[in-house]
Amino acid sequence: MNLLNKLRSVYQYVSNMGYTWFLFRLKYELLKRISYFDRVNSSILKKLELTSINEFKYHKIYLVNENYKADFSFKEKADNASLGKIFSFSHEYLDYSDGNILNWHINPISKVESNRNLSWNNLPDFGEYGDIKLIWEASRFPQVYFFINAYSISHEEKYAKECISQIISWIKNNPYPKGVNYKCGQEISFRIFSWIVALDYFNDFFREEEKSDIVRNIYISLLRVNANINYAAKSVKNNHSISEAAGLFIGGLLFPQFKESKQFIKKGIKYLSYETNYQIYKDGSYIQHSFTYQRLALDVLSFLMLVAKRKNFILPEEIKSRHNDMIIFLNSFVQENGYLPNYGSNDGANLFPLSADNYRDFRNSLNFANIINNKLKIFDSHADIAHFFNLKSDIFDKKEKKKKFTDGGYFILENNNIFAFIRSHTYRDRPASNDMFHLDIWVNGKNIFCDTGSYSYNTDKSFKNNFIGVIGHNTIMINNNNQMEQVLNFGWSNWTKADTINFNENSFSGKNYSYVKKFGVLHFRDIKLEDDKITIVDDINNITTKTNIKQIWNTKSKVEIIDMYTLKVDNCKITSNTKYKIEKSYISEYYNSYDTGTKIIFEIDIEKNYKIKTTMDFN
Repeated sequence: MNLLNKLRSVYQYVSNMGYTWFLFRLKYELLKRISYFDRVNSSILKKLELTSINEFKYHKIYLVNENYKADFSFKEKADNASLGKIFSFSHEYLDYSDGNILNWHINPISKVESNRNLSWNNLPDFGEYGDIKLIWEASRFPQVYFFINAYSISHEEKYAKECISQIISWIKNNPYPKGVNYKCGQEISFRIFSWIVALDYFNDFFREEEKSDIVRNIYISLLRVNANINYAAKSVKNNHSISEAAGLFIGGLLFPQFKESKQFIKKGIKYLSYETNYQIYKDGSYIQHSFTYQRLALDVLSFLMLVAKRKNFILPEEIKSRHNDMIIFLNSFVQENGYLPNYGSNDGANLFPLSADNYRDFRNSLNFANIINNKLKIFDSHADIAHFFNLKSDIFDKKEKKKKFTDGGYFILENNNIFAFIRSHTYRDRPASNDMFHLDIWVNGKNIFCDTGSYSYNTDKSFKNNFIGVIGHNTIMINNNNQMEQVLNFGWSNWTKADTINFNENSFSGKNYSYVKKFGVLHFRDIKLEDDKITIVDDINNITTKTNIKQIWNTKSKVEIIDMYTLKVDNCKITSNTKYKIEKSYISEYYNSYDTGTKIIFEIDIEKNYKIKTTMDFN
C-alpha cells in the first residue's frame, strides 16, 4: 500500500507539472544515457579549436563607475578571500583553501572533493561531495566585489592582482567540460557577470593574455549555456531560465566578435520575453513563491537592462513592464529597516554584494531597479549598486504600496503599528513549502511571528521538514500531516488550494482545502486587525473521527509563560481558547545556517468541529 501511495503521489506530481514537462524529462534522461551531451561537449571544443585568437580580444565595456569609492570597508572579506576563505551565502566564511591554493572542486565543510576529471553531464546533483551549492559558491565569484571594494578605498594593487589571480586559477583548474562548475547554466551566467565586472573595473591591471584567457572561457561558457538552456526553461521552470537567457543576451551584446553573438542575443531575448511573461504574474508576484528568489530575478533583469542601455539596445517593452511590476510587488512588503518577510526558498543568492546592508535589506536592489527602469529612486540612501554602475537620480518615486495580490495569493493587513501578510492561493506552479494560510506578523518593524526559511536543499528529509513542512509556518496542521506529499527532492503532490472569501486592509477570511482529500477536513481562517490587536479564528469543519488540530506560531522572540492558555512573546500577549505546548523551532534566515527559536502550538484532539480562537494583544 505504501508503494501504491508513492506511485499515486508521483502520478499527481507529474499531472501538476504537465505531461510536456514529463516528456521533456524523459527525453533528457535518455539523451544523458546515450552520451548525447558528450557529443555536445566535443562539438563545443571543436568550435573552440576553429576560433581565431582575434575573437578573444577584450574591449573595455564601461559598465562600472571608474571613480567608484565605497562608503564602507570590505577589507576583511577581501583579505580572507585572498586566503581562500570566501564570505558565502551573505552570511559566513567558508574555507576553500587547499594548501597554498584555492580548491574550486571541494566542499568547504566536509572537505570532500568532487571528481574534477568527469564531464559536468556525468556528475550527479547529489553526490558523495554533499551539497553541491557549497562547492559552487566560490565559483560564483562574490569575492570580485570584495576585492573591488577594498581596492576602491585603499588603492592597494594587491586586491586587483588577487582578483585576477583567482579568475586565472579558476580557468586553469576548470578545463571545459570537466567538473561540477559547468553543471548549472545559472551558476555559469553569474560567474560571467562577475568576470565582466572585474574586467571592466580592473581593466588596467590585466595583461592582454589574461584578458584573452577570460574571454575565451566566457565564449566556452556561453556555448555551454546555449546548448542546454532548454533544460532550465522546460524542466527547472524558474529563475534559472531568466538567468541563463540574460547570460546569453549580455554575452552576445558585450562580445560581438563571437560568430554566434547575434544568435546569443536573439535567443536570449526570445527566452526572456517568454519567461518573464510566464514567471512574473500579472500582479508582480513570482512563480517561485519566494521573496529572495524574486529579488535575484529582479537583479538579473536590472543588470540586463543596464547592459542594454549602455549598448543602445532597445529591449521589448514587456520585459521592462514585468520588471516594474516586480518592483511594485516587492516594495509593498518592505519594512522600515529594508527587510522583507523571511518567506519562501532562500539559497543566499546576492548578485551584487556591494552594500554594507544586511543581505535581507532589499532597498539597494529596489533602488537599482527603479533607477534603471524609471530613472527615479525609491529610498533616499541605499543606492550603492546604482552608484557602482554610475546611475544617478535625485528624484524620488513614491511607489504605490498595494495590499492585495490575487494572482500570487498575497494579502497584506496593516495599520500604523502592525504589518501582517497571509498566503491564500491555489498553486498552479510548483510549490516549495507547505505554507497555505501562513500568517507573518511584524510589530513596529520587528518580525514577531515568522516563516522559518528553507535552510538547505541537501539535508536529511526529516530535518528539512522543520523548514518546508507545515510546522515551519504559522498555520493549521491536521493529524501531524503536511498539506502536501513530498515527491523526490523538490516536488510535492496534491498541490494546495484555497479561496479568499473576503479581504480588506483590516480583515481577511478564506477557505483552505489542503486537508480535504486526506481527512475530509475543511479549514476556514478569519483574521481581524485592530489598532493594537490581531484576532485569528481557525474554524475546522467536517470532523467525523478523532482529529488532532495544531495552530502553530514560530518566533525568535523571548517567550514567557503566563498561564496554560496565555504567553507573552516579546511585547505581545498571545491568548487562546486552546491549551498550548512549546517546542523548539529552527529558523533559517541564510542558506546553510539556522538559529533556534520557539514554536508555540495551540493543540487539541477532538471528534467534532472546532474553532481555535487566538488573540494577540500588542498594547
